[in-house]
Amino acid sequence: MLARLAENLFAAGRDIERTEATARMVDITYHSLLESPSGERSDSWGQLHEVLGIAAQSDADPLARLVLDRSEPGSVLASVTRAREHVRSVRELVSTELWEVINDLHLTLATSGLAREVGEQPYHLLAGVRRACLTIYGVASDTMPRDDAWRFLALGRVLERAAMTCRLVQVHHQRLEQLSGPSQRLGFGTEAAALEPGPGDFHQWVTVLKSAAALEAYRRRYPASMDPADVVEFLLLEPDLPRSVAFCLTGARIQLEALAAGRRSRAVREVGRASASLTYRDVSELFAMGLAPFLLDIQARMQRVDAAIAGEFFRHHPSGALHAIARP
Repeated sequence: MLARLAENLFAAGRDIERTEATARMVDITYHSLLESPSGERSDSWGQLHEVLGIAAQSDADPLARLVLDRSEPGSVLASVTRAREHVRSVRELVSTELWEVINDLHLTLATSGLAREVGEQPYHLLAGVRRACLTIYGVASDTMPRDDAWRFLALGRVLERAAMTCRLVQVHHQRLEQLSGPSQRLGFGTEAAALEPGPGDFHQWVTVLKSAAALEAYRRRYPASMDPADVVEFLLLEPDLPRSVAFCLTGARIQLEALAAGRRSRAVREVGRASASLTYRDVSELFAMGLAPFLLDIQARMQRVDAAIAGEFFRHHPSGALHAIARP
């Protein structure tokens, strides 16, 4: 496979995941703040910008910016446009059904009445985007063979999801530490003793779980608990939760091992180290060593994974000619 095609498939996977996550988090933030004071609204939108890795702008409408602004690379509209262009460039490698659902979403968002819909009925628009992204995942799963094209698409998706979940936990953990002080209601302190969350913490962690589409799964696992340690353990370490960081990094390792096909691979080594740093951890260890430094370390590891993938699979020759990914 040409490096350019592999890179476009990888980027398409990341952009589709980014679209779904942004639509979900914007929807949850918007509806949780309908009856909140203006100061709290500003704070919550600021947190969301941090999670999405977007610089906040005090003079901009955050809802319109995160959904409609084509000049903002992280917006829903910009992400869908990029995903569509990436998939269009690899039409021979994806199914017709997959191209059609991605193109349909792009055409739906290209309508002239989109700004009015965001202003009047953002829920319907954002819910439609989320359903379309889930449809894209289902169509890709049911119509694409498990070849290299599928693997690069899936790889981009799980790495974007892992990074998003990691930032989500980090941003909300930092905010609660600022409000209540280190190790006060945030799980395990120096003696590894769990403390009860306060009332504000409860609602914050419910929002975190909703933002990760994990509240119902969490309630089935912990029906009577909203302990921060349980929430962090579930979102970071749970091996069976599709949006946990551990689950996503395990999935990335599986895809990279298949792509490397037995060759020595720096990308496989990097993702293996990142995955192992979660697989063999206990949540009490994370709080004892400091959750914030651990989350920063995991994000740094994921950046090394991204760099290794780019260097191993997407590198172009200086002449501009594209090289094929080596296969045994």
